[in-house]
Amino acid sequence: MDVPQVGATWLHTLAFVIAWGYYGVLGRIILPALERSLDRRGRVAALQAIERQALPLIVLSLILFTVTGSYLLVVDPHYQGLGNLFASTWTKLITIKHVLVIGLVVLAGLVDWLIRRAPDPDDQDDGGPGLGLVALAADGVTGLGALAALLTVAAQAAD
Repeated sequence: MDVPQVGATWLHTLAFVIAWGYYGVLGRIILPALERSLDRRGRVAALQAIERQALPLIVLSLILFTVTGSYLLVVDPHYQGLGNLFASTWTKLITIKHVLVIGLVVLAGLVDWLIRRAPDPDDQDDGGPGLGLVALAADGVTGLGALAALLTVAAQAAD
């Protein structure tokens, strides 16, 4: 058993689940609950408080995910170097996965940016951040995360 690889895989998976899970819960549970239960001012305040609380954990997860993912990539026997992105089925799947992960990070950044930049609800007739847009972006993060997980499993099953 390769203890560093087991530890890196565990941390990588844990970081992915924390970040991916946060956006899934945000889009499917928190935002609909805020929409049903709070007025405009309350929605903006609650969403920004949730964001402030979650952001350090999300940033830490992203750092762990990047560091452990880089380590796991270079120690994998299938890895043929950065220039060989499509040398095998494994490298094709991993390359596509990384493109999806970049999209996931961009969408997650959009969610966080929309929440942090929420206008004062007193200055807007529509009540601040477009919760529909925030929910759509959070759902996009969740969907891309699901595809990235699927591609990871498929790559592990490939030659």
